[in-house]
Amino acid sequence: MTLNRLSRSLVLAPALLMAAGAALAECPATMSDTADGVYVSFPDFYVRYDRLADGSVLEQEVYQEDGTGFRVHSVSGAFVTTSWSTRYGAIVTGTTETTEYAVGLENLPTLFPGQTWQGSTVRQHDDGTTNVETVAVTVDPESTVTIGACSYQGWPMQVTTTGRDGGVFVDELTYLPTLGFAIYHGGADTTESFTPDMPTAISTDPPMVTEDGAPTATGPDADVLPGNPNPADPPQEPVSPGSPDK
Repeated sequence: MTLNRLSRSLVLAPALLMAAGAALAECPATMSDTADGVYVSFPDFYVRYDRLADGSVLEQEVYQEDGTGFRVHSVSGAFVTTSWSTRYGAIVTGTTETTEYAVGLENLPTLFPGQTWQGSTVRQHDDGTTNVETVAVTVDPESTVTIGACSYQGWPMQVTTTGRDGGVFVDELTYLPTLGFAIYHGGADTTESFTPDMPTAISTDPPMVTEDGAPTATGPDADVLPGNPNPADPPQEPVSPGSPDK
């Protein structure tokens, strides 16, 4: 199992009091709509997604009650390369994990509905210990995804990680092809059940709170954090296996 995903499920499971509550100015259609990332709000935390020039994604998750969270670097959300625990956006020492894929990052598949893929990985912790695992990705048929007042075509995904001990962990995500990132809903061992985290809003504006921490609306007059002045291009169209372009 990938520790960053498992850690998120264990640490973030308790019901917290805060609500992210980002009001929607506009529905972002592509990452070129913003120079400051896209913010996806959940009932008690929010996630900022930044798509990098190489097409990979940085995901910063923050719980508003205590500032705990995670920073995740991935390819398409399904293929995590590095993860860190964070506190108020700062990386917590000793929590870095890196994952290497046997096929190499350059040979990871381009996602498309109906796809299945399986490969082996080596995950290394800060202390030098490693886990050899098998990762399987399944992409379901395309469906309509509603996030607050916005609708997208999304591809539900399951990422199944099997360890040498036979333990199996399943993560659930929804990939939004026009934005080029995947929303993480949580995960659990196959022996356990869990309730997926579902987003409540999506915006190019960051969530806002009062001095007391109560959620408040964002809008055209809300302050926007300085961001990357050169956002990445929208993701390319999916390429089917065997295509000469792949």
